[in-house]
Order: sequence, then C-alpha cells, then structure tokens
Amino acid sequence: MSPGPEPLLAVDGLEVELRFRDGGRLKAIDGVSFRVAEGEALALVGESGSGKSLIAMGAVDLLPAGAEAVAGRTTFLGRVLQDLEAADWRRLVGMGIGVLFQDAIGSWDPIEMIGPQSGEVLEAHEALSGEEVRRRVLDALGQVRLPRRLKYASYAHEMSRGQAQRAMLAAALLSMPRMLIADEPLSGLDVTVARAVLGLIDDMRRERGMGLLLVTHDLGVVAAVADRVAVVYGGMVVEEAPAAALYRSPRHPYTDGLLGSVPGPARGRLRPIAGDPPELWELPAGCPFAPRCPYARDACRAERPRPVQVGESQVACLRAGELALPGIGA
Repeated sequence: MSPGPEPLLAVDGLEVELRFRDGGRLKAIDGVSFRVAEGEALALVGESGSGKSLIAMGAVDLLPAGAEAVAGRTTFLGRVLQDLEAADWRRLVGMGIGVLFQDAIGSWDPIEMIGPQSGEVLEAHEALSGEEVRRRVLDALGQVRLPRRLKYASYAHEMSRGQAQRAMLAAALLSMPRMLIADEPLSGLDVTVARAVLGLIDDMRRERGMGLLLVTHDLGVVAAVADRVAVVYGGMVVEEAPAAALYRSPRHPYTDGLLGSVPGPARGRLRPIAGDPPELWELPAGCPFAPRCPYARDACRAERPRPVQVGESQVACLRAGELALPGIGA
C-alpha cells in the first residue's frame, strides 16, 4: 500500500461482476484494494484480459454496460463515492478525475467537433461563459502541442490516433483534476508518438501534483513513469510494491515471469511464461496462476492466496517467503 495516512484515492475490497444476456453473472474482480497518493503514479500491469481496466474503471464507477461494481469502497478526496448522490458524484468525479480511454478515436462522438466536446465538463460544472470555455479548451489543446484552432474544429475521423489521444489528454486535464486514470493510453501509437504522449502525461503529473493510475502491459513504460506497481492476474492483484523493488526482487512467480519476458542483452535473459492466461470466466480453484506456475504445489491449487507482506511487497502467493526469484537483473 502507498505510504501516508490520507491517500488521494483509496480503493478497498473492490468486486466487479460481469452480467450476460442470458441472466448469468460472473465475479471478474475479487477483493482488490490499493492506494494512490497525491503526485504518485501507480501502474496496473498484466497480460491482456487480466482485469486491469475493470479494476481502474470499477474503482470510480465508470464501467461499461454489462459490468457492475457490486462491492467495495472508494474514497476520493476524503469522500466515499458510493455514499454520494448522483449529482455530487458527477461533480466530484467529473471535475476531480480525468480519464484517458483505450480507444482514442472511438471515445469521441463522431458527429461533434472535438473542441465543443472537450468543453462539456466545464459547461456542466462551472459557471463560465461560452467564450471562456472555448478559450480554456484552446489553451489546453495548445498545452498538448496540437494546432489549437485547427483541432478545435476537427472531428475524430480527421485526426490521427496520436492526435486524438493528445486531444483526449487536453480534455481530461481541462478541469485541473487531482487524479488522472490512463487506460492503455499508448495503445496503437508508434514509438515516437507514444514517447511524446507519455512525456506529456508525466510532465503534467509532476507539474500539477496529480495522482496517476496507469493501466498498461508495457513494462518499459512502467519503469519510466511509475512509483509503485500493482501486478494483476486473474482478476486479483497478486503483487504490489515500489517499482524499483519489484523489478529488482519480485516476490510473485507471475511478476518474475513478466520481467523474464522483457528482452535484454544477457544470454538466456528471456524466461517466457508457459501457457496462456485464463479467461476471467474460467479461473481455476485456488491460485489463478497455479496452472502456469513452475513453483506450484497441491496447496496452491486448492487454496486462494491472500496478500501478505514480504519484504517491500504485498504479495498473494503461498510460497512468497521461500522463493528466490531473479527479477529483471537476471
């Protein structure tokens, strides 16, 4: 957990269910807890389908249709989101939390220009004139290094993916939020554009003292930005630790497998994880990673592990205290 008695964002016991057309229900996220301090960057990492986005969006009740947070408590700026009336929730989340969604182009309304869409949050929650809203939108587009007047009057289909992501970043930061949730913000971008967008996010976080919840599968991005890392597998956080400690001395076999999948110059550096990640609706009994884990014992397949403190990590592994895992240096 993040240090400090009053975190900016505190999530406790989050559970998310998926609901299907036939009436079936599935618990996809099971009892996730984490903290983000003011100015801190926490990264949620893991393979595709692990539940990272469900955790990030479920924490602030921004889940898509068919998913619902059914348990848990989220405290933001000292207020419990689940206790708020709808209007209070919209103002607190709308003004206090900026969001970058995965689909930078598809997240925009295709029949409305970027500029007016960007200003909707200010129009809804601030007593500003139309001219003042327009000015602030133009300023924000300039801050993310877009041609301000051109992009204000653009539609999403007229922009490249990188431009659309920059415009979304401008819109997310218009209200001067205290927290930014970035869900795979670099998805589909080429290397140079991704690096520029990442630099903008990190610069603005540091300048404004924002908390950042970053969802990604890219461990290079995590190393460049994150203060802390929460590793997600099978709908649960299997390890959380300071970034440097986690890269140097992972405590969960899945974390070590992710680090072993990062290319490096040393001979034998790659240690890929065997098998494929499970679907959230096909999780095994016991530890969800047990079928792929080289260290699993019978107890791992029978008992679902709960987080314990081992070194600098909170880790959900029955064998965490006895394993010596090599980490990124191997």
